[in-house]
Amino acid sequence: MDTTERLENHEKRIEQLEGGQEKLDAKIQKLSDQILDGNARNDESNKFLREQNSKMLTMLGGIQQKKQEAHIWTWKAIGKIAVTVGGVASVISIIVNYFFNK
Repeated sequence: MDTTERLENHEKRIEQLEGGQEKLDAKIQKLSDQILDGNARNDESNKFLREQNSKMLTMLGGIQQKKQEAHIWTWKAIGKIAVTVGGVASVISIIVNYFFNK
């Protein structure tokens, strides 16, 4: 093989390598675009999930507050009933003492 053939063979291999490099660059660009698209979808999905989480936390905070209010109202009601029962018992005790002490 003479120098000219070797040079032509070498040029062909360089062209093949350059063509292969172009294919690799195209594949890398395609993968990069797919990753960017996936990231954009993930960002939208995360935004939606954050909004949903915020709504849920607000709702749970409201439920917790209602539970606390119900607990307070329950104890207030128990207190009012106890005062009323105590008052009635006192009145009955006074009446019974009045009639039995005569």
